[in-house]
Amino acid sequence: MWLKSGNILLKREFDFQKIAEARKTLPEWQNLSERIWHPAGMPDKLAFTIEYEGKFAGCVELVNIRWFNRKAEITIWILPEFRGKALAKDALEGIVKLAFEQFNFHRLEAEVYEFNEKARNLFTSAGFVIEGKLREAKYRDGRYYDIIRFGLLKKEWETN
Repeated sequence: MWLKSGNILLKREFDFQKIAEARKTLPEWQNLSERIWHPAGMPDKLAFTIEYEGKFAGCVELVNIRWFNRKAEITIWILPEFRGKALAKDALEGIVKLAFEQFNFHRLEAEVYEFNEKARNLFTSAGFVIEGKLREAKYRDGRYYDIIRFGLLKKEWETN
């Protein structure tokens, strides 16, 4: 795929090694992204199933992992028939402990839709701090909602 723009040709490039090698020569890129130095082989997502009484109940994930920056985003979902049993709370506690103690992450993040009060309360009760919001960034059922951004630093978790 290509696109002509002025005097240049934009090409969809699949040679990631070529791109990574070229970026290494740019001083301004030296510490901006771990993907420059490790374009493959470092997972950017780790998913864990949640089982309750021997049944699949949901999933908790570390996504958008940035290993050099030592941070990741957490997503959790629970099947409707398993909600109300504190499974998300247990999953959040477990994944936070894993991220900070085993992976030595410095920071965890989460996005919550403003209409999801239970998720907002879950992250707040676990010590996550509201760091901002993306205004009207989620479209659902004919209207736009804010996305609330949460963050938790390892040092905050250790003193919690």
